Amino acid sequence: MRKMPPNLNHPAINNFAPFISLDGNSLVYLADVAEDNAITMNYTTRVGVNWKDPVILPKSVNSRLNFMKGYALSADGLILYLSNMKTNGMGGFDLYTSQLIGNRWEEPENMLLPANSKGHDACPSVSLDGSTMFYMRCEKMDFNKAEACRILMMKKKANGQWGTPEELPDFVNTGNSQTPRIMGDSEMLIFSSDRIQPNKGGMDLYYTRYGKTGWSKPQPLDFANTPQDDQYFSATAAGMYLLKDAPSQRSSELVELLFPTDVRPKGTLRLEGLVEGPPDLSSPFVSVFDSNQNLVFSTQPGKSGAFVAYMNYTGKYELSVEPAQDNYSFYSKQFDLRGENPPMLERVQIRLFPVAVGDALDLAGVGFSPQSATVSPSSSQELRRLARLIQGSPDKSFSIEVTLQGYLQDTIRSSTDLTEVIYDTIRIPVTYILDSLTTATRDSLALKARYHNDRTLRQAKAIEDALLRQGISQSRLASSGKAVEEAILEKRKTFVRVIAH
Repeated sequence: MRKMPPNLNHPAINNFAPFISLDGNSLVYLADVAEDNAITMNYTTRVGVNWKDPVILPKSVNSRLNFMKGYALSADGLILYLSNMKTNGMGGFDLYTSQLIGNRWEEPENMLLPANSKGHDACPSVSLDGSTMFYMRCEKMDFNKAEACRILMMKKKANGQWGTPEELPDFVNTGNSQTPRIMGDSEMLIFSSDRIQPNKGGMDLYYTRYGKTGWSKPQPLDFANTPQDDQYFSATAAGMYLLKDAPSQRSSELVELLFPTDVRPKGTLRLEGLVEGPPDLSSPFVSVFDSNQNLVFSTQPGKSGAFVAYMNYTGKYELSVEPAQDNYSFYSKQFDLRGENPPMLERVQIRLFPVAVGDALDLAGVGFSPQSATVSPSSSQELRRLARLIQGSPDKSFSIEVTLQGYLQDTIRSSTDLTEVIYDTIRIPVTYILDSLTTATRDSLALKARYHNDRTLRQAKAIEDALLRQGISQSRLASSGKAVEEAILEKRKTFVRVIAH
């Protein structure tokens, strides 16, 4: 356990119910710092590794009609979710949202149907990509406590509107399941309940994971549970620490508990990107595909061209930035996050432009099966993007170039990488006897094999064939390959690019 810094924790102040945004840069919590020690919502943001001094949120969101601990933040900290019992609501406590515009929180807006009901709706938690919301719907609720609650899940439809909420399975909703928190991996859900065993006392924390067969049976989060109520908590997308309040000698303070390895959520890489281009560039589509070419994340840049994408650790991914215009360049980059110490943050700067004669584009998303000229299945999205570009540029032809940096050869097949062979004709002088006094010499022809790993021409041809299958005319395509030596093993690589003519 480690305590949050002194400018947040103070021995004369009680802090409760911290909610940290999944990007780890915004924090809302309760503290008794208002007049007459009234408990009020405080807000702070991180600058580098340090937290700014907290400020009390404005009265527009800091309402006495709020369900006191029922708030949440979006992944980027720019949306504050509240549960409030205003007279213009739909019945009981309703879900509201407030946008952070500049330095000002907007007046909260009711989320209306289908999120809200005639019952009590509170404690939302939104997934990293903003597409899924979990929250609780309760039969009884006052400003401090709720009873007889069920956890609901609601997904956004293609038009951006929320779909009809659905209850989680009965083994999760056992009669009083509350405060759901979806982790950054969008697979692990932590919630509280006093109706599931084992139970240390009061509301305990439990977790369930979503997999191929649905939600798993809830398990207790033993490292965080105590004999008291354990209920209001949060975690960043890094998946390292659980943030909650805990009693100290003189007050309640905010602390972080290290997740044990066996129950830790999958950590998540935050990717910050900036897309630049001509004024007529339409907002491109940002996509993340897994190693099976399944779409796992999508977004679009804001007006400034900035975007944020996320990728879970333990996987291989491809980032794709594809413009709406077919004749524009595209961007892709590969990420392998299966190592022991993957990065928590990556930044990319991307420039998209209409392709002109002479432009060369790197095809980072095209690869080949090991030691072969077979295009790997993971290349399908890059080849689709390339075919779209070629079809969108009917006045141009394109040449595929494959370069091997790391040419090897030997007179014997000393490595499985030496899949290619060249036969050289060698003239060997042979002396033979004509008679007992005379000898003569003649040439004998022999074949000498040289084994090497230059498959670049066949690889370029394989890419060309893949484009032909997507309807590209042979007359618009050409292919070439070359190999160069590279002594440093780590620098050996195959590069693929396309040039417009």
